[in-house]
Amino acid sequence: MTAVRPAADVPDPSVRELLAAWLPGRRWFPAGGVSAAGVRVEPWLAVTFDDDAPHGSGAGDGDGDRADVVVLLVRLRGPGVPGGEVVAQVPLVLTAPAARGPGFVAEVRTAAGDVAVHDGGAHPACWLALLRAGGVGDGVPDDVLVAGGQVVAGEQSNTSVVLPGVPSPDGTGGMLKILRTVTPGPHPDVVVPRALTRAGWDGVPRFLGALQVATAPGTSTALAVVSELVPRARDGFELACEHAGRGESFAHLAADLGRVVAELHSVLRQAMPPGPLLDPATFVGGLRDRAALAVAEAPGLAARAPAIDALLDDLQARLPRLRLQTVHGDLHLGQALHGETGWKLLDFEGEPQRPAAERTAPDLPLRDVAGMVRSFAYAAAVGGAPDPWWEAESVHAFLARYRQSADTSAAVTGLTTRRPPELDPPTADAVLAALVLDKALYEVVYETRQRPTWVHIPLSAVDRVLTRPR
Repeated sequence: MTAVRPAADVPDPSVRELLAAWLPGRRWFPAGGVSAAGVRVEPWLAVTFDDDAPHGSGAGDGDGDRADVVVLLVRLRGPGVPGGEVVAQVPLVLTAPAARGPGFVAEVRTAAGDVAVHDGGAHPACWLALLRAGGVGDGVPDDVLVAGGQVVAGEQSNTSVVLPGVPSPDGTGGMLKILRTVTPGPHPDVVVPRALTRAGWDGVPRFLGALQVATAPGTSTALAVVSELVPRARDGFELACEHAGRGESFAHLAADLGRVVAELHSVLRQAMPPGPLLDPATFVGGLRDRAALAVAEAPGLAARAPAIDALLDDLQARLPRLRLQTVHGDLHLGQALHGETGWKLLDFEGEPQRPAAERTAPDLPLRDVAGMVRSFAYAAAVGGAPDPWWEAESVHAFLARYRQSADTSAAVTGLTTRRPPELDPPTADAVLAALVLDKALYEVVYETRQRPTWVHIPLSAVDRVLTRPR
C-alpha cells in the first residue's frame, strides 16, 4: 500500500539540501553535465509505504535495523533540462547511521536525529517496497524475493536491478526497472510491453507488473516496471562490436533481428490503437525544423543545407497519407538482447532527451528501421571493424530480412493482419533515407559537442544519403 503526499512534508530539509548537491552527479540525471547551480531541484511529491504492510519499509527486526523507504518526485528546472522541466524519481532509504548499507550517500542531521541516506536504487529495502507495492512476488518471502539482487552496470537513463528471486513463468527471475524520469499518464514502457505480452509475442521479455501511483485526481504515474529476466543474454551493441572487431560477419544475427523488428511492427498494429493519418507537409516540416537546427549548430553541415532541402522537397512531393502506428521510438542495437531463444527488444520509452509527447506519438515503423541502420555504423566504428564491408553487409542483411518479413510476420505471430497502406519500393527507400538522414544529423550535432573526433562517422552517413540516386 502506498501513500502520496506533498514533498514539503517528507523528508527533512537537510535531506533536500543533500539531494540538490548529489543529483547532478548521477549518470541518469536528465541534465547531465550541468552544474548543481544550473538546475533548480524542487521536491514535488513523496511516495511512502504503509509500515503495517509486509512491504512497508523493508524494516529489520529491531529499531536499529529500520529502513524507511521514501520515493521523492522532484521537479528539475533550468538550462540543459530537456524541455526546460522534467520530473525525476529519487528513491531513498533512510536508516540509523549504524545501519549503513548499499547505496550510502551521506549522513545528515535531521530534527529527529542523525540519519544515513541511501540511493534506493541500490538498496534491497527499496527493491522490496517497489515489488510489493506493484503486486509482484506475492507469497514469496521478503528475503528470497530480493536475494542475489544486482544493479545492472552501465545503465544511464534508468536503474535496472537483476532479481533472481522474482517468480516468472520460465523460472528465470525478474528485472526491476526503476524509471528515473517520470511523466504523469500512461507510460509506454508499461503500456507497450504489457500489450505485447498479452498478445503472446515472445520478442519482448514478459511483462510481470508495474508500480503506478496516483499523482493527481484520475492520473497515475509509473515508477517501476518488472519484466522476466532473459538469462545469459548479451547486449546487442556489445555483441555487434565484438563481431566487428574480429572482422566476423554479423549478417546472420542482423537478418534475424530484421525479422524480429518486422514482427514487432506487425504485432503493434494489432495490439495498440491505430494512430492518425500522416500529413506529409507536417511530417516533412518536422524533419526540416530538426535539420535547420542541426545546420545551425554544426558548422560542418552548412555546405550540405541545399542538398538536405532538395531531398526533403522530393520526399514531401511523393509521400502519401499513411496510417501512423505505435513504434519503439528509440530502436538501436543497445535496445536488443540476444539470448538462448534469440532476440528480445526492450526499453519502449523513446528517445529520453525528447519531450514526452514526441517520444510516445505514433510514427512510421521505418523510424525504428533507420535507428537500427545507424546503430550498425556505430558498432563498426566502436568495435573497430577492419573493413567497410562489415557495416554494409550487416545493414543489407537486416533490411532484406525486414522487408521480406514485413509481408509475412502477421502469419508468423498468428494474428489477423491489419495492413497499412502500401509504400511502393522507391517511396519506401526515400522515406528510409530521410529518416536515416534525420538520425545522422542529430548524431552530427551530438558528436560536434561531445566527441569532435567522431563527427566523421555520422557525417559520412549524411553524405551517403545526400548522394544516393533518387
